[in-house]
Amino acid sequence: MEIKLKVWLEQEGEVVAGDGKVRLLKLIERHGSIQKAAQENGMSYRHAWGAIRKMEMRSGLKLVETQAGGRAGGGARLTAPGRDFVACYGRFSDGLEEIIQKKFQETFREQKVTNAGKS
Repeated sequence: MEIKLKVWLEQEGEVVAGDGKVRLLKLIERHGSIQKAAQENGMSYRHAWGAIRKMEMRSGLKLVETQAGGRAGGGARLTAPGRDFVACYGRFSDGLEEIIQKKFQETFREQKVTNAGKS
C-alpha cells in the first residue's frame, strides 16, 4: 500500500489554493505573463484568469497585477502579498509529504497486505 496526499487551502468551505494554483502563481512571476503561465500549466488563459480571480476573492488578497499592452508591452506579476502567499504556502508544504509518509509507515508497519480480497 501507499499513501497519496492532496492538500489545499479553503476559506469558508471554498477552495482558495492548492499545489496547481500556487504553481500558476509561480509561473506568472517567472514569465511575467498570464498567457505563458497558463500554457505551461496546461490550461487556457480564461481558466487561469478565473482561477486567479477566485483565489483573490476567497483569500481577500490582491495576488496578481497586470499592465495593459502597448509599446512597452503588457504583462503580469505577483503583488507583494502574492509573493508572500506563495512563500508561505511553500514553507507550509515543504516536507509535508515526508511527514505524512513517515506517519503512514509507522501506522501501517505491522499491516501486511497479501492477496487483497482473499481470506
